[in-house]
Amino acid sequence: MTTSHCAIMIDDASSRDLDDAFIVTAHPSGGWTATIHLALPARVIHPNSPADRRARAHIMTKYRPTTTVPMLGTIERQATLSETEARHALSVITDFTPTGEAIATTLAINELPAGSCTRLPYSHIPHVLADPTNPLHIPVATANQLAQTLLTRRTAAGALAIYDLIHGYTVTEDGALTEIPTSQRTVGYIIVAELMIAASSATATWAIDHDLPILYRNHQTSLTSSTGADLAADLAASLHDHELFTQLQRRTIRTLGKATYATIPRGHHALRLEAYTHITSPLRRYPDLINQRILHAHITGLPAPYTPAALDAIATDINTRLQARKLATEQHFKQQDRKATARNILDRNYESLDTKQWRKTFDLMTQTAPAPGIGAELHRRLTSDILVANDLTRLAIAGPAWAAIRTRLFPAIRAAHPEFGPSALAGHTQLLSTEPIDTDVATNPDRPGHQPQFAVRARSGPHIGQWCIASSKKAAHTQAAWELLDVLCGHHESSPATDQPTWPTPDQTQHQPAPSHGAFPPHIHHQISTLTATKRANAFANPVAWLANFAATHDLGALDYHYDITGPAHALTFTCTATLADTTATATASAKTPARVAAATALLHSLLDTPTQASTTANT
Repeated sequence: MTTSHCAIMIDDASSRDLDDAFIVTAHPSGGWTATIHLALPARVIHPNSPADRRARAHIMTKYRPTTTVPMLGTIERQATLSETEARHALSVITDFTPTGEAIATTLAINELPAGSCTRLPYSHIPHVLADPTNPLHIPVATANQLAQTLLTRRTAAGALAIYDLIHGYTVTEDGALTEIPTSQRTVGYIIVAELMIAASSATATWAIDHDLPILYRNHQTSLTSSTGADLAADLAASLHDHELFTQLQRRTIRTLGKATYATIPRGHHALRLEAYTHITSPLRRYPDLINQRILHAHITGLPAPYTPAALDAIATDINTRLQARKLATEQHFKQQDRKATARNILDRNYESLDTKQWRKTFDLMTQTAPAPGIGAELHRRLTSDILVANDLTRLAIAGPAWAAIRTRLFPAIRAAHPEFGPSALAGHTQLLSTEPIDTDVATNPDRPGHQPQFAVRARSGPHIGQWCIASSKKAAHTQAAWELLDVLCGHHESSPATDQPTWPTPDQTQHQPAPSHGAFPPHIHHQISTLTATKRANAFANPVAWLANFAATHDLGALDYHYDITGPAHALTFTCTATLADTTATATASAKTPARVAAATALLHSLLDTPTQASTTANT
């Protein structure tokens, strides 16, 4: 048999249990025929035999960091597909339309002669696809065409389908996010996954058409407001924002229920299939072996190996034990996580805490007293732009022991993230059950209608913040929230209720030309000229926070960052344009935060009038 006509087995080079091989042929008029050959351990492992009892006890093969515990033990070597030895196989042959719709399926028992299968590691697939002279190029490319069509069809139907080969994320059939092993992060992973999903779905439909009881894999969900495709898009878009990505992971887990085995087909939501079963991994998953015995007996005319009642009992037993095993695993990892968190806290190694660990640690800590080094960690998170609004809220509601840390950090957080103020104030009010927040708003009567100026102050019961003046209500409200937050946290005295806003006099405003064409007002240039070398160095150490503070202090308006995102999903390019008082600077980077820092740095060079160092484009 020539190499181009061999069935292809894609797996890790070190794998011992080779469950499947495929041949995909294209029809001249469009569409494909996919033949999936599956290892046939049902011929050598009989019900209630020692090997069967072992398989049922294990339920599936266990893959550990240093070893593998096969479900079948050594007997799997008699059934695994092979390049050099003849093997029997259960073959699932399905015809597909050009749009990937399965239109006809046949199941058969075949003997694969020695040499009828050829093995390819995942790492070889990109090279085979890129080389038209490779003997396996056409069969692999044809399989890839079908796999991509099947994926497009499932995604269009609303399936939760993610294959991120760069970051190494995919979703299980239950909708849970999981990592793709490093060695498998090639297009070969997608080819195998999509062909096996298609074969399993086609087999489930075939069993329904033949009124054959098998173990179906059902998946129901509480998803009502969005589809799996919506979740997939949100997750893919959040890969550059670790905090958001973690939140979406939890949302996915909460939204999508667990998949279970049953003798009645009820559909599979995450895969967006009307019927689904497990059939493609009989060497490493017990339900696949059960189904294979049923199919093998039906095809060969043998008596059914299980009564309907026995099959129901098997489904219940597997579901119960898998759920118990899952809970035990979760408890184990929770305990390991708690131990690792405790070690990092004792060692003051807060930087090593992941997002979930940090959230729990900081939330608990703010209920007592600050641990040594936590102030420095909060400052590090701020300067690294990973501090989030919830951190500020927790800091705001912490007890008096946190006053010194708050006093140091609030001004820096306010300068870098003024938008955190309103949400932190709302959280403070809600979590501490303080009185509702009211605001007073006034408009400067001496300003023309096209250049309005607003004053806002916030109040909570007897606590009143200072008036804050800005050229927009939103900016004034944001700053007023910070002023009241400072009062509630004891940093400032409450302002008298009779205080009125102190508007800038006309002399202070009418002779200061509005910045244009990148030019700052004369008094700004004077302020800049008085900066010492140390202050300039501090500005460049944290340009985002320094510029925000400088803009607010000198009433230069909002510091705006605009992003353009280009490039493929696995290699996005972020172009950030920073604008302050009609002066702009642009920078590009492979992630959002570095692009913003680089743009702020370039803008700072322009502001500090250092043309030898300034650049309106900073590539990072």
